[in-house]
Amino acid sequence: MRISHSSYKKYLEQIKNEIIEEKLYSPVLLNNKTLLFPFMEKNKEVLFLSLNPKYPILAKTKNDLFFSSFENSFLLRYRKYVGKSVIRNIELKEDDLVIQLDLYSLDNLENFSLVIELIPNNPNLFLLDEEDNIIDHYFNSKNRSLQNGDKFIPLTNEKLIDGELKINDALITSRVDEEIAIRSKEKYAQFQKYLSTKLNALSRRIKAVNNDLENANKNLKYQEIADDIFTSGLDLKSHQKDYKYQEEIIKLDEAKSLLENAQNFYKKAKKARATISNVKTNIDNIEKEQNEIHKLIDEFNEADERKKDEIMSIYFVPNKKKETKSTVVNRPWKVNLNGTIIYFGRNASQNDYLSFVMKLDREFTWLHIKDKSGSHLIIANKKPTENELLTAGEISLLCSRATTGEISYTKKKNVRRGHVLGEAILKNYSLIKINNIRKETIELFSKAVRLD
Repeated sequence: MRISHSSYKKYLEQIKNEIIEEKLYSPVLLNNKTLLFPFMEKNKEVLFLSLNPKYPILAKTKNDLFFSSFENSFLLRYRKYVGKSVIRNIELKEDDLVIQLDLYSLDNLENFSLVIELIPNNPNLFLLDEEDNIIDHYFNSKNRSLQNGDKFIPLTNEKLIDGELKINDALITSRVDEEIAIRSKEKYAQFQKYLSTKLNALSRRIKAVNNDLENANKNLKYQEIADDIFTSGLDLKSHQKDYKYQEEIIKLDEAKSLLENAQNFYKKAKKARATISNVKTNIDNIEKEQNEIHKLIDEFNEADERKKDEIMSIYFVPNKKKETKSTVVNRPWKVNLNGTIIYFGRNASQNDYLSFVMKLDREFTWLHIKDKSGSHLIIANKKPTENELLTAGEISLLCSRATTGEISYTKKKNVRRGHVLGEAILKNYSLIKINNIRKETIELFSKAVRLD
């Protein structure tokens, strides 16, 4: 669904004077598709930016709720480049639902822009410098091939397709509520599944207790059968296959005497009576536990986010992931550079295993080609030489089939797992620029071996 261009233009003209020269905090990641830019001096007001493909939107709205930020690599990079900022201008492009938000960084003391393409199914967010070069981007759709460092090329739409939705308070409130619901699902789905699983397990326990009760009632007859055996006049030391009781043929354990079979029947009857006497207590305990969980669910559903976080921290400890073992799939590669080992992965599984599973020193140096998919590398040296750093960077380019590029490097301790396999989120990294790959590095790379 698409918001009317004319309606949006009118809306931005209305809020323009309200937000120009206002200061913004660093954004909060509401969910994986939505950012909130809180105003510093307008208490409980935010710029709400949803890149949800259903129908993306940028609007000014109230924020009376508490939201801790999700984290991802874009947000960390954004904070590093920009952080807090001042709004200088906002305008809607004439040829489509594209908004340019001009800002001034209070951290870096320089101008930059956010270009927000609110195109249904293909929303994009670009962070541009003063020369319109792309500093970073988020939700870069498949039909946009722009990369960081490229000159930004604006969208052109000769025939504007106008939308049918009018932007107003009701629409904004509806969209905010939708994205908060998505956030709740993303954040609390595991906890809610945990509670649901516990309720299902308790229901199965009640069913099992009732089945035990039914079987126990059936087994009470063994008391009468045993009594009948003792009054039958038969030789209790004898062995037989079965015993006739009230026209019913009761199978016996032929390896045991009639006396031993009767004694076993008494034991079954005794066990059945104990089961019956415990049924009410067992069901009462299970139902009490069910009521406590239902009460917890009601309390959780009615709580604000801060209280939800508190409840979840008390009642829920996520299962620890099973230790990942080295396999033929995730085993990374290595080269030996004059006694220093350089490890690297060639796919997402190998990257993940190398960076987050292998027992390597956290002070070792970690590398990755900047702004492209590629290998994770680790130099097994806390203070690598310039040659080791350059060689590892060149190997990174070779793994990405590139001949030039920038390489990010940092300590292994500054790297965290992202949301998908092989994704890494960096903190406090540096860059080296490589313009060519030396022959000796190519030869070294050809001698790489898999870890045992």
